[in-house]
Amino acid sequence: MPKLYYTATSCGAASFISAFTAGVALDSEQVDIRSHVTSSGVDFYTVNPKGNVPALVLEDGTVLNENIAVQLWIADQKPGTIAPAPGTPERSVLLNALSYVATEVHPAVGSFFMPNAAADVTAFFRTRVNQKLTYLNDKFIGDRQFIVGDSFTVVDSYLYIVLSWTQYVGIDLSEYPKVQAYFNGIAALENVKNAHARIAENPATVV
Repeated sequence: MPKLYYTATSCGAASFISAFTAGVALDSEQVDIRSHVTSSGVDFYTVNPKGNVPALVLEDGTVLNENIAVQLWIADQKPGTIAPAPGTPERSVLLNALSYVATEVHPAVGSFFMPNAAADVTAFFRTRVNQKLTYLNDKFIGDRQFIVGDSFTVVDSYLYIVLSWTQYVGIDLSEYPKVQAYFNGIAALENVKNAHARIAENPATVV
């Protein structure tokens, strides 16, 4: 069975939430991203030489280790559940949104985890993240409950986890009320709460 390596609060958790929501059967194992050692004591670099999560090891040994690739592989195991079917216009819309989260929002928020950044660098980070969160607030999210369509998708799992990092890096989402409302709404979903509860068990399988 394919195996997902992830951490409880990183973007790898978004892949876990997606797989849990769709009911995709995966083995799973958490990784200490600082020491790069898995829960079973394996050197994570021997699994994924890049050392990042998520990392999804397929049954033939192929390793997928980029968020978009992992999320869409998971979605395609249960077509139509957490992403529109491939080849449809709706799928292109989802891919567009997923790419924006991966290339714009993720690095804007994630950069604040950089230790000992100089003051001018931090100021740049704050300007950039304000631009991204303002766009999310005014355009990308607006009054939507879900980013694409009328149900939870891989875009929501990914964006939700990235927004959850703001609490650790001193970014106040209340300054962006529609972003805050969206985040609170996703956090309150039963599938998301249940996925977090499952993650807390450090399980050997996603479902």
